[in-house]
Amino acid sequence: MDAAVKRFVPLLVALGAVALVLVPYAALGGASYAPTPVANPCATRAWTNPGDVQTALEQVALSGLDGAACKLGVSREDLVLALRDEPSLDAFASRHGFTKADAEQAVRAGLERSIADAVAAGALPGLVADLARRAVDAVPPWLLLATLERLRGLLP
Repeated sequence: MDAAVKRFVPLLVALGAVALVLVPYAALGGASYAPTPVANPCATRAWTNPGDVQTALEQVALSGLDGAACKLGVSREDLVLALRDEPSLDAFASRHGFTKADAEQAVRAGLERSIADAVAAGALPGLVADLARRAVDAVPPWLLLATLERLRGLLP
C-alpha cells in the first residue's frame, strides 16, 4: 500500500464510523428535534388503584397539582418548580398575577379533591387519607412535596 494512502486510512475509517451513526439517526427523525409537549393540567385522568400506598400518594400529588395548575392557568411543571420554597412560590404568584394565598388555596383544594378521588377509587385506606388531609391542612404547600419525598422510602 502506498504511504500516501496509508495516511488517509484512519480518516476514511473515522468518516465511515460517523456515517454509521449519522445516517440511521437522520433516518429515524433525529434531524428534527421537537421537545415533548407539556401535558394539559386540565385533562381529566382516570384514577386507578396502584396497589400500594406510596404509588397512590404519588398519584394524589400529581392529580392534585394538575387541579391546582388548571385552576391557576399554569403548567403543572411550573407549579412544581414554584413549590421549591416560599420565596419561589412568592415570585411565581407575582409573575402570574395572583397572590401566594391564591396559589396555596389552589394547591390545597387540588390535593383535597385528589385525596377524595383516591379514597373513592379504593387506592388509599381511610387512616392514610385522614393523615394526608391533615397534612394538606397543616403543612405549607412548598413543604408538602419535600415531605412526600422523604416519606417515599418509609411507605409500603
